[in-house]
Amino acid sequence: MPGVYSGQQYLQFYTTTTAGTKEVVTANAAFYYLDASKITDTVLLHVVTTGSVPSKTSYVQLTAFTDNTVISTYPDAIAGVQYVSFDDANLKKLMKVDAGKYEAYIPVVLKRDPSLKEKVYQLRFKIGISNDFKPGNSNHTEGVIYISDRLSQPSNWTTTFFLGAYGLVKHQFIIEQSGQPWDSDFITTLTKPVDLNAQSFYLFKFTQALKTVNAARQAAGLTELREDPLVPSTAVTFPSL
Repeated sequence: MPGVYSGQQYLQFYTTTTAGTKEVVTANAAFYYLDASKITDTVLLHVVTTGSVPSKTSYVQLTAFTDNTVISTYPDAIAGVQYVSFDDANLKKLMKVDAGKYEAYIPVVLKRDPSLKEKVYQLRFKIGISNDFKPGNSNHTEGVIYISDRLSQPSNWTTTFFLGAYGLVKHQFIIEQSGQPWDSDFITTLTKPVDLNAQSFYLFKFTQALKTVNAARQAAGLTELREDPLVPSTAVTFPSL
């Protein structure tokens, strides 16, 4: 490695994975949880240099791309619509590593376009070649940001999630009952590392709250809480305690 990188400036995303393992930096930007007046959001990406440490302020180039090898239900974000173009002059001034530094946080600025209320968009990008940097280890030069302005299933709410199957009504219910966003970032605090005490607390809390809500609904002549009011099999449930 020193022989390859010596004397040149290379850049890659910070990683804690073992050598030889590919890691795509992943982030979620959900405007749904932000005040209606907020029309942009910023994701900061942690980058590190490989090879020589910059002797002057050095600028980073990100490039958006489409990965046809990955099956995805999300359309690609469009520069100037769902995010600020990586070639925007004002943004490029902030995408830099200062002299004498070996790491930095560079911004990706996202835009609250009305289209985000209808679909989740994905922004795939990679570290490109700039006047100052070449891409470093190819296992650590790609990233993806999922952008939305609607309640949607977090990427880490999987089929084995401790709260059971996903549903939009269930998602809204647990947000209301806990005051927490239950987005990918919050779920990560409960799963990496696994916090069994917190998981047990929330499972008990939501199970009891659902009983209370369903009792009140029944007294009012309504069905139990369902994803689809007309389909009994879609009743909101939680795994047994």
